[in-house]
Amino acid sequence: MDAPHKPLAESRAGPFLGRDAARMVKHSIGTEWSLVLDKAFTRQVTDGDVLLSMPGRTVYCSVFNTNNSAAEEAIAKMIEGRPGIPVQMFDREEPGICGHAYLLPEGEGNNKYWGLNTWTAARGSVCCTTIYFREIIELNWAIQVWKSVRPGRETKVRLN
Repeated sequence: MDAPHKPLAESRAGPFLGRDAARMVKHSIGTEWSLVLDKAFTRQVTDGDVLLSMPGRTVYCSVFNTNNSAAEEAIAKMIEGRPGIPVQMFDREEPGICGHAYLLPEGEGNNKYWGLNTWTAARGSVCCTTIYFREIIELNWAIQVWKSVRPGRETKVRLN
């Protein structure tokens, strides 16, 4: 059975608004990508891969050069053969950016959690970001994190 596809609504204002915006920091992923997360996340970089974590939430990011192949083709090759049956699938279309994601239940026994596996393509590269969280009610948070993934470098977000 196919998981339902849901397009993401484009937001010009950005994914983190209101009281949470003051705690947000833009983190670099390699030299060409970034994402926005709460500043409480700790950051670890190994061989170019970025691991951001805090209790109950983990974000793992890798960037791959697509050698200027079409973004859709590059994402399709990376998704091909992935294990698990998606519960839900999402598409992302913004000027200069396209992406796909799927939600998988993970873990066993008392250690069950969710993984939002995402691929975002722009400018000849794909940023693969997996967002792990404990409760399904955190899915909106995970989607906001994915929507913050975009080409760009690290800077702090300032409201004033």
